[in-house]
Amino acid sequence: MLKKIVIAMLGLSCATSFACTTVIVGKKASADGSILIGRNVDGGLGNHPVHYLRHAAVAKAFTFRSVENKFAYPMPAGAMSYTGIPDFDGKGISYEEAGFNTAGVTLSATESIYSSAKALAADPYNKESGITESSVTSVILPQITSARQGVELLGKIIETQGSGEGFGIAFADKHEAWYLENAGGHRWIAVRIPDEVYFVSANQGRLHEVDLTDTRNVMASRDLAEFAVGHGLAEKRTDGKFNVFKAYTADVANDATYNYYRVWTLQGKFTPSYVNRDYLTGNSPVFLKPDRKLSADDVQGALQNHYEGSEHDPYTTQNPKTRYRPISVFRTQQSHVLALRDNLPLPIANIEYLALGMTALGIYVPFYQGSPVPETWQIAEDKADNRSAWWKFRKLQVLAMQDFPKYGPIVKAGYAKLNASLREQQTAFEKEYLRIQAKDPKAAQKKLDAFSRSMVEQVMSTTDALTNDIFTRQSIDISAKYPFHGA
Repeated sequence: MLKKIVIAMLGLSCATSFACTTVIVGKKASADGSILIGRNVDGGLGNHPVHYLRHAAVAKAFTFRSVENKFAYPMPAGAMSYTGIPDFDGKGISYEEAGFNTAGVTLSATESIYSSAKALAADPYNKESGITESSVTSVILPQITSARQGVELLGKIIETQGSGEGFGIAFADKHEAWYLENAGGHRWIAVRIPDEVYFVSANQGRLHEVDLTDTRNVMASRDLAEFAVGHGLAEKRTDGKFNVFKAYTADVANDATYNYYRVWTLQGKFTPSYVNRDYLTGNSPVFLKPDRKLSADDVQGALQNHYEGSEHDPYTTQNPKTRYRPISVFRTQQSHVLALRDNLPLPIANIEYLALGMTALGIYVPFYQGSPVPETWQIAEDKADNRSAWWKFRKLQVLAMQDFPKYGPIVKAGYAKLNASLREQQTAFEKEYLRIQAKDPKAAQKKLDAFSRSMVEQVMSTTDALTNDIFTRQSIDISAKYPFHGA
């Protein structure tokens, strides 16, 4: 997959990578007590769709085999059902990226990051048979019943089989969220996201100094610090503290334009009171408290950001050579915001908000954990069609990008109006669901199925209407451009 090009070319600028942006919000930093994980998956070309699937549970043990390299893993009996969002050409098990399992645990994998050349000289990636983004979700999510267990399982795989590339991965259950980064080929660090803060990552390792003795909030490979000291990557300390960024993380000139600015922008949106922010270095705080509590809509808005209102907005200024890489890019395959609530029945406690294609010209569709997956969201190939949801969104995005300053605001306004309506409908639905579910769970499930279908139908109908509106406007524009008046 194209997002992997740079991993084999670390000496080149990280700015040429196909990349992602991640946001994690602790439950005391969110407006409704949710844990929120959001990520843009910016891995493809303009015609690289994804499928949204729900895998059935698997009773018997089997061997998982990567379609990208020689990585293999013995999956135990009793693998849980889970959702995934694989690439169209991955046979349903490649680059599944994010989802929920039947235990209500979620992960988002992966944020592409890079270890330094010095670190990789000491501990190279196992590109031939190490675990990579293409396999993480498929192997880890069917097995885990907590976020902490997910960190431990992936950490063990990294230590024993190696990782084939650099990555950061978010895990969450209804109690807590964790973020793991690998360090070189066989080492890793993971930190519990404090409940009262948020975290932003943009294609560079974001974990800095940690207290390795704080086992409640920090997990790591056993020799993370010892290995670094032994190979000249770090100086020995006796206080239990260790700076993983200085020891293992790549930090190159183009990070200032490709990565730092995205982190700086979102921290400025969420915490405008924070001053002395320098986007020319990688020293932005790892965690910050928001000035106001954040909603799923806030995280979605962050992932739709393209520096609108500034000279660095490449779409409104129609300048594809702008200095700073925006958060929302056209090559985005999908974007997800995963919301976990601990005070509701599981079928509606967890929501996977899913946007297909370019986020700035898209809408996040809420899929409850108990929702059926529409057939049109499970199909799409690399050639446009008239059936799949992915291409329905993509056609609108292509039309609007012909003149973003003119048509982009039309799409945004149409989706914003619908989004506000969907949120009102969700509130009313959840209240009714709880009333019914207490007496008749089967009737409540039917209510959920019907409501989910209704939301998808509304989104598809609005997308059709916006597409036809812009198509009509462009038809008029073209006619005016080539009038050739005559007798």
